Amino acid sequence: MIQARLRRLFNGLRRTPLHPQWFAFLREDGNLRADCAGLTGLVLDIGCADQKPRRHLGAGADYVGLDYFNTATGWYGTRPDVFGDAARLPLQSGSIDHVLLLDVLEHLPQPAACLDEIQRVLRPGGQLIIQVPFVYPLHDAPLDFHRWTRFGLHRSAQDAGFEIVRESAIGHPLETAALVANIASSKAVLNWIQRRNPLALIAIGLPILVLWRNVVARVLAALSSSDDLMPYAYRMVWVKT
Repeated sequence: MIQARLRRLFNGLRRTPLHPQWFAFLREDGNLRADCAGLTGLVLDIGCADQKPRRHLGAGADYVGLDYFNTATGWYGTRPDVFGDAARLPLQSGSIDHVLLLDVLEHLPQPAACLDEIQRVLRPGGQLIIQVPFVYPLHDAPLDFHRWTRFGLHRSAQDAGFEIVRESAIGHPLETAALVANIASSKAVLNWIQRRNPLALIAIGLPILVLWRNVVARVLAALSSSDDLMPYAYRMVWVKT
């Protein structure tokens, strides 16, 4: 009961530095606005969950959200426009103008099959906007299979017949370190609560610790030069060649 209340409390704070995963959400809306505003034609969102990109698309875009049946109905309680398997897309070849694959590829046991399918359904010159985690804890277990470096993504793009036209490493090393430390300490506190460990009293000071880490990391990162040593995610735009 206490665990559920803590989760609900922190969920309401996700847009503030009081949330352990604040850095993971910090740039989400800005990235969606930047990537989606200019898209036109048919836009396929694979692993769409709550279909957040739909709100950022312009009038010239037609959105189609696709998700796996068990994931949508069993995990998220959502209903996509199309139920389907990312490794066997129920779409005609060359029928899609843009594909969104945001924090999905790591959850697929056969990621190369998904990329091949995206290559198939995209029209020539069509774009794939992809984001994957890099330094980030295990999540959505047991369906968390992979992590890629920038160079691994370059190789995957080449193998699947894509050209990378834009890429970014998301998260200064100081921000990534704060993010991981916040998640680790929050998980430890939840475990203590569950096991009725006296250390669970630390939960009282957890928001202060999280806030301190987030603010200090944000300020120091802003005062430092950019550094792609340890991003928590990569975001890229690939074009079908």
